[in-house]
Amino acid sequence: MKAIGILFSSLAFLLFSCGAKHGKQQHEKVNDSVTLTHQKLDSLPAKIDTLEKLAAQMVASAESYRNDGNTEAEQIFINAFIKALKEPKAFETNFANLKKYEIQVLTADDGKLRVFYWPSPYSGSMWHVQNIVQYKDENNRLTALSFNNLYQDKDDEGSPTPFFDHIYTLNTSPQKTYLFTGYGQMSGTEPYTVAHTLVIDHAKFSINKALFKIGKAVKTQLFAIAELKEDQDKDKLLAQLAITYNAKDKTISYPEANETTNGAVLTGRRDVLTFRDGMFK
Repeated sequence: MKAIGILFSSLAFLLFSCGAKHGKQQHEKVNDSVTLTHQKLDSLPAKIDTLEKLAAQMVASAESYRNDGNTEAEQIFINAFIKALKEPKAFETNFANLKKYEIQVLTADDGKLRVFYWPSPYSGSMWHVQNIVQYKDENNRLTALSFNNLYQDKDDEGSPTPFFDHIYTLNTSPQKTYLFTGYGQMSGTEPYTVAHTLVIDHAKFSINKALFKIGKAVKTQLFAIAELKEDQDKDKLLAQLAITYNAKDKTISYPEANETTNGAVLTGRRDVLTFRDGMFK
């Protein structure tokens, strides 16, 4: 009987221990679940999931835009995207899930500035490209803003529609200066190329600094456009229009054009400006 009592006590203790352990595991699982849920709700991955849904709504809104001209879906996405790009760790996130909505990223050669871009679903024969700038300063603080908001003159040639394909760091101090080169389309028969400078001075961003000196004229951008003829290859014309920068000798090359009654006509020659004393001249 004594042996049976000891066996019964041992069995009861074992069952109690297993139950307590299982209960502790269950409690830990609940706590882990709560923690994971809390992390997910407040984390960048959760924001990316929301961004995907907003990007899908933006793309889907193209049809309704043609009917009523409403661009709200894109603006909602832009606002949410800018907010997400300011989050900690956002600069190390590639947002690859957004590529399915044609949202790409271009990084400056110093690795401190990125531009996320996509063709607006409301574009027509004149391309309208959305460019969102994300910048990490020397103190690792993140800033993000829409390139559209940098235009003071909305009638500026080609603005705010280009695809940027290169971003170069220019040696200026104390402000940071970046050179953007790219291309766009004013209409189905009017491709163009453009070069902008972006100046960042004490967290203030500007593309309106006149840093291109051509003769006596000082401009905020370089811009080249030509009419595409019926028998002309568009890619070849864009190659002729290309604005290129040589980082080694700090020179920018752009096509020369003459204004005629039929629009700008390329001469086949190219002009060169050199970046010195904080300006291309």
